[in-house]
Amino acid sequence: MTGKNIVIIFLLFLVQPLFLAGIFYSLWNYRKRLTYVRETYRMNFNRKAFELSDYFLKGILLAIGLSILSIVLGVPLTIEWYILYQGISLLLLAIGGSRFIHPVFSFSITSIVLFLMDQFGQALPLSWLSQQVSTPNFLIDFKEADFSSLSLNSLFFTALMVLFTGLLIKNKDFNKLYPILGASRRGKTIARYQNKFLWLLPLAILVPGNLIEPFAPWWPFLSIGGNKFAVLILPVLIGLKFTISTQLIEEALENIKKDFLVLGIVAIVLFVGSYFYEQLAIVSLFILLVGAFVIYYRHRQREKLWTFKYGPAEEGLRVIAVRPDSPADRMKLTIGSVITHINEEEMSTKEDFHEVITYNRSYIRMRLKRSDGEVIMVETPLYDDDVNNLGLLIL
Repeated sequence: MTGKNIVIIFLLFLVQPLFLAGIFYSLWNYRKRLTYVRETYRMNFNRKAFELSDYFLKGILLAIGLSILSIVLGVPLTIEWYILYQGISLLLLAIGGSRFIHPVFSFSITSIVLFLMDQFGQALPLSWLSQQVSTPNFLIDFKEADFSSLSLNSLFFTALMVLFTGLLIKNKDFNKLYPILGASRRGKTIARYQNKFLWLLPLAILVPGNLIEPFAPWWPFLSIGGNKFAVLILPVLIGLKFTISTQLIEEALENIKKDFLVLGIVAIVLFVGSYFYEQLAIVSLFILLVGAFVIYYRHRQREKLWTFKYGPAEEGLRVIAVRPDSPADRMKLTIGSVITHINEEEMSTKEDFHEVITYNRSYIRMRLKRSDGEVIMVETPLYDDDVNNLGLLIL
């Protein structure tokens, strides 16, 4: 295969609708955040486009690992599955943003829909391609054994992605969250945090080569068990979205992480069982789909058990956002902490805060109470390139 062919394959990946939709969604989230913070807080708080950088970079290592497993172990999917997955993912992205775009939803729903189509004798409307393909096996007949294998392969990818999601959720990312102000039932101003992210996994998968070879005989093919398979790059999107307002952010993320790890372990067990009895694979995917909804439900129930954690403090000023790589970040300030003193001056109002910062542009010493109740002292020098003063937002 020549360098020109490699370029063509790469360009075909870049024009896939799901890949482009992920870019537009990430860019829209970035612009939405900047607009909200600027209009609400009258400042450009954090202009870094981490939504876009996370989209392109967060899932790279996982994508490489899964791609190697896919090819080395010979775990194929079908062209029908490939196309339907992208359509379902686009629909999920349009309906719920990143809330339901995780493979535990998109992979499971894709396989379940194909199963139901098979039960009712339906197929994707791809017959127009049959005129170009000289093979009697154009429309794959999902016999029981064949379809069970397809579901098992989908379960393989889903189980690993669920497990690795739990491993990739990092508490240190909570400083990327920005506060959305609202009112409690008592009329107090409170901050809510929407933890939403979207990662791209350019996943190399195998599909039967009988549809690809007539159009592109130069495409990379592998022979497995006497069958020829083409290597395609599937833009897999991994996303989550949940709101935190009454739990400590660190604890909420840790609970979500644990829930995904548990679901991932369950998924691995289900895959092992389905490996020996393939008909269980489609049932296992349905179980994982229900399990994902249970994770969201458990989070909402935990949110109902506590009072708001990010409202005004009885004494001092509540930290509701910390800009990464700022003086506040260097001092390890975290969302929810309460600043009681700066340079020995007591903090009661925003005016107190701005007055002390205005007349102390070289060194800052703070006394604050962390979310766990611990009172500590932190300090840092201020440099000329420290924009936005300390790099924090307060209530």
